[in-house]
Amino acid sequence: MRKIMMLAAFSAGLAMAAPALAQDADLSWLSGHWRAESEGRVSEEVWSAQEGGSLMGYVRYIRDGETTAFEFLRITTHHGAVYYAQPGGQPATEFTLAESGVDMAVFENPSHDFPQRLRYERFGDALTITISSLDENRAQVWTYARVE
Repeated sequence: MRKIMMLAAFSAGLAMAAPALAQDADLSWLSGHWRAESEGRVSEEVWSAQEGGSLMGYVRYIRDGETTAFEFLRITTHHGAVYYAQPGGQPATEFTLAESGVDMAVFENPSHDFPQRLRYERFGDALTITISSLDENRAQVWTYARVE
């Protein structure tokens, strides 16, 4: 009996000393249909609900009633997050979650030519997306409104 209790105490000590796995990233605030319109141009980004360890999305750009570009998007959320972008259906480029907070996430890929950083921030019913290099040069910003 004494050996069993010592083994249990030893095992409990190991369990407490083991590093905890990173929590699944909570990006549920990103889900929804987001749209921006200006002078005959439309940009929309749509994200599924976060379920099964992922969010699925797409972006499309419309000018004068014609789709001019599109991008397939995916974020895996197990133990952190990885953002996969496929502009025009090309092979995916990966961006790793570098920073996150309430209604905010920053993904980075230092080896990608441009962009190297993707910053998503939600302010109520507005979503701002900023793409840039790591030093934040050449920043491009889109602000979307939630579509009900």
